[in-house]
Amino acid sequence: MNLYKIAFEHYSPKDSKEGIDTYLLANTAEEVYEYMRKEYRIWDDSDDMGPYPVYDNDDNKIGTETLHEKIIRNCGELYDVDIDLSTAYYGATMRGWKLIETPPDIDFSDMIKLGIVKVGCIRKHDDFL
Repeated sequence: MNLYKIAFEHYSPKDSKEGIDTYLLANTAEEVYEYMRKEYRIWDDSDDMGPYPVYDNDDNKIGTETLHEKIIRNCGELYDVDIDLSTAYYGATMRGWKLIETPPDIDFSDMIKLGIVKVGCIRKHDDFL
């Protein structure tokens, strides 16, 4: 099990806000993506305007990817350097995740009971309690 921090930033012409939405236990970034897609109702497959170009460090095009692949590679839209918010007149909220290094023997059951950590993997929530 891996622990992920799910963060957000809201940008608007008048103000901005950033913070942590939650901490999530999941096996893979794919599970984090699925949790966020359902929990926040974002990244609908109908939004996919791809394929999106992929560039190397020298700005050479090396291939293409789908929206799904792009979001997983960038760990959400929050960390996507290619996002353009200049047309977001009323603002935009971006979300992303980071893997948190934790000791392998840590017990998350108390944090799950308190609602500090959520379970976003295939295993049931009760398996951890």
